[in-house]
Amino acid sequence: CGTLVVRENRHDPGSRLIALRITRIRAQAANPGAPIFRLQGGPGITNMDFPEAGRFTDRHDVVLVGYRGIDSSTRLDCPEVVSSREHSRDILRESSLASDAKALRECATRLQDDGVDLAGYSMPAVVDDLELARRKLGYGPIDLVSESFGTRLAMIYAWRYPKSVHRSVMVGVNPPG
Repeated sequence: CGTLVVRENRHDPGSRLIALRITRIRAQAANPGAPIFRLQGGPGITNMDFPEAGRFTDRHDVVLVGYRGIDSSTRLDCPEVVSSREHSRDILRESSLASDAKALRECATRLQDDGVDLAGYSMPAVVDDLELARRKLGYGPIDLVSESFGTRLAMIYAWRYPKSVHRSVMVGVNPPG
């Protein structure tokens, strides 16, 4: 277990630093296969919980890299949105959608007023965190095991870093659009 320290916004050299949680479960084998990086669904769900990891650790290291805004030193909690949803009778009604939009704007404004650079919390930023973790841990190509929202991350990772992917398994694929 450890942390990976990254810029909140990689495109701004003056951006503050944030810390991401990392867990590596070492393989039992003397010569393990490609490491497995797990990408949980969501969005908004921790990537640090993988009860099935033991199924893979006989022959593979398993690595969990925390998601920005969830498993990092900066959390992007939005109680405004939670409240809006709790007071909605039908989340697809126009009034509910308008309430959610207002709550999202209020949350974004509050976070920015607190110094959070929201431009640093994107799917490509999460993918870049995964690649940095892969390199820092000294791994060659990795296997990706992803679910739901995590499959979008796996897809973006494969587009951005094709030579870093050995295999990718996607469960409950959530394609763009």
